[in-house]
Amino acid sequence: MGIQKQEFYEGAALHQLIRGSGGLTSISHSPPFFVLGGSLQIHLKYSTAKRSPWGFTFTPDEQVLLQQRSLEMPLVIGLICGADGVAAVTYDAYARVAQLKSAALHISCRRSHRQHFEIGGPDGTLPNKVAPSEWIRLLGKRE
Repeated sequence: MGIQKQEFYEGAALHQLIRGSGGLTSISHSPPFFVLGGSLQIHLKYSTAKRSPWGFTFTPDEQVLLQQRSLEMPLVIGLICGADGVAAVTYDAYARVAQLKSAALHISCRRSHRQHFEIGGPDGTLPNKVAPSEWIRLLGKRE
């Protein structure tokens, strides 16, 4: 069985976590989520675009699932921006720019060279940009 493109992107994001966290004790897969140390779940989306902006689509079913799962355990959404890095946003931050819709919604992630990620959606833009290092920091401090 061949390796799927999604597995390459998810594997790269998880590799960064494992190398950068220092204390990551376990990762389990509960499709479509990864659960870290039994206390934090992550949902990974990827864009293969080579440069900014990167786009991510969330279906109505996916939006409902994210909302439901965020009530059970802290949830971080990792937006894998091609080979440029991962923009990490908590579910609460995601919900500020992408409130639940009955149609698919689009999140964009923009980044100038050596700058932080700007996350926007149909309901606005996050007031603060997301540092590329937030992917490791946000997840590492919860373990």
